[in-house]
Amino acid sequence: MGRFETTAATYAARREPYPAAFFATTAARLGLTGREALIDLGTGPGVLALGFAPYVARIVGVDPEPAMIAEAKRAAAEAGLTFPIVLGRAEEVGAESGSFDLVTIGRALHWMEREPMLAALDRMLATGGRILICGARMSEANPWRQAFERVTRAWSGGGESRHRRIHEHFFDGTRYAPVAAIEVACRQPIDVKALVQRALTRSTTSPAVLGERAEAFKAELRTALAPYFGDAAQQEIVEARAWVFAAA
Repeated sequence: MGRFETTAATYAARREPYPAAFFATTAARLGLTGREALIDLGTGPGVLALGFAPYVARIVGVDPEPAMIAEAKRAAAEAGLTFPIVLGRAEEVGAESGSFDLVTIGRALHWMEREPMLAALDRMLATGGRILICGARMSEANPWRQAFERVTRAWSGGGESRHRRIHEHFFDGTRYAPVAAIEVACRQPIDVKALVQRALTRSTTSPAVLGERAEAFKAELRTALAPYFGDAAQQEIVEARAWVFAAA
């Protein structure tokens, strides 16, 4: 069982979202014409692929987790879209898949082997193409963020925080250089139940990893979050970001 097999059904609903404004702003900043081809590596439930779909002509999704592939196909069908969603590792994408103007990677770069991934990017990125490393996170302005992170780090050994800024050095010494950073903030209602479910979608605190400890983890997290929530939901600030790289 993969780390994400037990989280596929709730991942898209509970992880920090990419708002519609993020995709519109990114498309405008990049000057997308609607003729581009995009490949989403580590597509998971297809959140980035589906979000960018209105702004490009062709999409391919790739993910190594069968449960995530199934969820991405379900979400695409629900949105009335059809595009290839391939089971496999991003590093194994070959030239037969064609070239792409945009390569998107969201919350997955830390799972990829650097040298094989760089070789794969050389194969798939079209001339003038760009790589988007995307992420969304709870803003530090949310008063419960420190409590949430304190508990999840204690149960995960800090693995989640080590993964967050891997993009800063992934392309060091390569032909790819940063060319833009795009950030869009949004607000959404959130409650303790949703935050606990979000924690369970993380690779380091998924049910597959926690096993029999899952109930104790959920209880500790609910206790830590309770002082910040009454009987009503609160407004959460989420920051969605894209770091853009291109061949120098």
